Amino acid sequence: MNFIKKQKLIVLPCHSIWTPGPTLGELRDEWALASFQLDGNDHLCFKEHVIKSILELKHDNQAVLIISGGQTKEDSGPILESLSYFQLGSALAPQDWEFYSDSIFLEEYARDSFENVLFLICRFYEIFQYYPSEITVVGFEFKRQRFIEQHLHQALKFPRHRIHYVGNNPNPSYNNKEDRYRYFKDLDVSEARHARELFEKDWYGCHDPLLTKKTSRNPFRRSHGYSISNPSISSFLTAIASNNELDSEEIRRAYDLPWAIEN
Repeated sequence: MNFIKKQKLIVLPCHSIWTPGPTLGELRDEWALASFQLDGNDHLCFKEHVIKSILELKHDNQAVLIISGGQTKEDSGPILESLSYFQLGSALAPQDWEFYSDSIFLEEYARDSFENVLFLICRFYEIFQYYPSEITVVGFEFKRQRFIEQHLHQALKFPRHRIHYVGNNPNPSYNNKEDRYRYFKDLDVSEARHARELFEKDWYGCHDPLLTKKTSRNPFRRSHGYSISNPSISSFLTAIASNNELDSEEIRRAYDLPWAIEN
């Protein structure tokens, strides 16, 4: 199959599995949610992420949308998060989804936010045999710094001026300002403690606790083939697979990445 050449990548990271239902994602019961996703009505953000991603695609004929999420939930069975988002998008905007069908793809192996961007870059190469010139991430606003500064720019050396972010925020059903303030304060603390601070020490997720977290998100023991399909970065992908003896800065210096422009 021949695809129209595109230059830009829209990254849609998945956070759950949508089960097709009559409300098209409005009801919490249609989603496989973790406890920490309940108070903020995160499922409504997920639905909005899908809508925002298709709008980004419609506004740029040089863009391709890739939805990233694997079989991460043992209780839900071997169901791809990315496929469930694809199905939701096609139900929400069937005409748009059909019209842009040759510009929407899935990535099936990412287990955390770093792999969301790295594996989508690899998937883009599988499709077009070259790497994207620009990247737009659609996701939570409170994760902006993690995706742009830590993953794409610091770890992957992607030029900052070629990175864009489209974010939204959870909307907890609290009636008073104090409860809402406490919710967002706790959200910032949790993002720092359980994500940003860990990636500050381990940019590539090679070591525990990030490595253990990734392993837990692969209950069906699936493995990707990006080292084969992306030969120019195969040594880099092998190096960051697990327990590399080099520290993060040494890994960054040791491997040339074809999309990188130092600035």
